[in-house]
Amino acid sequence: MRMYKKISIGLILCAVLLPNIASAAAYSDIAGHLDEKYVVGYSDLGLVNGYPDGTFGPDATLTRAEATVLFGKLNLPAINGKQADFRDIAKTDWFYDSVDAAVKSGLVSGYEEHTFRPQDSIPSWVNGAVRNLYVAGVIDTYSGNRIVGNTPVTRSEMVKMLYKVLENYQFQLTGLSQAVKSTGTTGATAVQLPHDILGYLTIERIGIKKYPVKDGADLATIKTAIGHFAESALWDGNVAFCAHNRDYKYDFRNLKNIKKWDKVIYETRFGTRTYTVSVIKAINETDWTDITTSDERNKLTMVTCIENEPTKRLLVQAVQQQ
Repeated sequence: MRMYKKISIGLILCAVLLPNIASAAAYSDIAGHLDEKYVVGYSDLGLVNGYPDGTFGPDATLTRAEATVLFGKLNLPAINGKQADFRDIAKTDWFYDSVDAAVKSGLVSGYEEHTFRPQDSIPSWVNGAVRNLYVAGVIDTYSGNRIVGNTPVTRSEMVKMLYKVLENYQFQLTGLSQAVKSTGTTGATAVQLPHDILGYLTIERIGIKKYPVKDGADLATIKTAIGHFAESALWDGNVAFCAHNRDYKYDFRNLKNIKKWDKVIYETRFGTRTYTVSVIKAINETDWTDITTSDERNKLTMVTCIENEPTKRLLVQAVQQQ
């Protein structure tokens, strides 16, 4: 079983700050480009600039150093005490402060040999993150329905991803470090989370209290947390989870005791929602209909094994309270 986005929001929150240019309208090389509207829109927000000669270079590829510079523009909060202490960058480098801020915010990290490799292109080895961003509509596929994960990201492609994140998840464009505008949420402001956690799940009556949710429905992930199906939504719509039914700290062993009208709370970076259990049923292990079907309502779908019934799964759905 298997969803995420890190593509962390870390891979998508990248772009390039270059010498200032008056306005996006002055770019001489983006007219008719596939990503023109995203370059113009993101530039108009003041979050990316072009070159002194009036060009943007939409098809130029990015280095890791360049990509981290725009992190500072987003004014993201520091979530750890780390700093950019790498052997191959110095505090005098033009990109050092941006790398340092990105490390503190948990968006980027270095390599095992304590290097950052600032001139490398952005790596594409985060399979779960890629699938998350695709499901969220942040990235598209190339011809033949391929991601082409080892192809370097271009400037316009990165700006397009950034713009879609701000647009789709309605980030406040002033005070980005504070919160996200959560449409249709009930409850509190968005919570601060470790970089590898999507949110926390609570079903108080059956003893599930702030269980962490991670991107992925593979066995390795659900040994350490509740897993999120990449095929399902992240926040709005049908958000689907899975977990083992025994033997782990965070499992769904008590899901068999759930009852209709039980309350389910899901806390995320986007906000906190309260749901009410409406469906409890057994499904075939090959029946993914309730997981992959989209829904205009905001609901949680939870799945686990049924003891001594290897071909069956327990499915519980909860709909957001109005």
